[in-house]
Amino acid sequence: MLKEKMEQSGIRKALQELGYDYEAIFGNLTPEQERIYASYSWQKVICMKDGIRAHYVIHGVPSEELLESYPWEEWFFQFNEPHHHVLFTKKQDCCDKEIFISQDDQEHPKEICGRTWYYYEDGSSDPYLHRSKK
Repeated sequence: MLKEKMEQSGIRKALQELGYDYEAIFGNLTPEQERIYASYSWQKVICMKDGIRAHYVIHGVPSEELLESYPWEEWFFQFNEPHHHVLFTKKQDCCDKEIFISQDDQEHPKEICGRTWYYYEDGSSDPYLHRSKK
């Protein structure tokens, strides 16, 4: 379900080209976690900020109906270091950063633009739902 979606959309290959191990990140999800992530919009978005490897970021964005309950996540390498941001529409205890992404932003998925996000940098590349259930 998720694996097929990631392969068909080219996201699996894009993650591997960045240096991520797809199976290590997404291979151990529960069936419910996999179902939720399969409902996300997965996108490879060009980002020209300094040090971004291959000039793109991988985004996993929940549908509008799920956006209040589930985070948007992004994976990228910057200056040869892996980064995984977990972003919410409402402040969470785990969040230590805040960002407003303007409506006309070109380096993020359109559906997340025009609002404030609360986030943290996860020290792991594991998806939030998988880590939050461990």
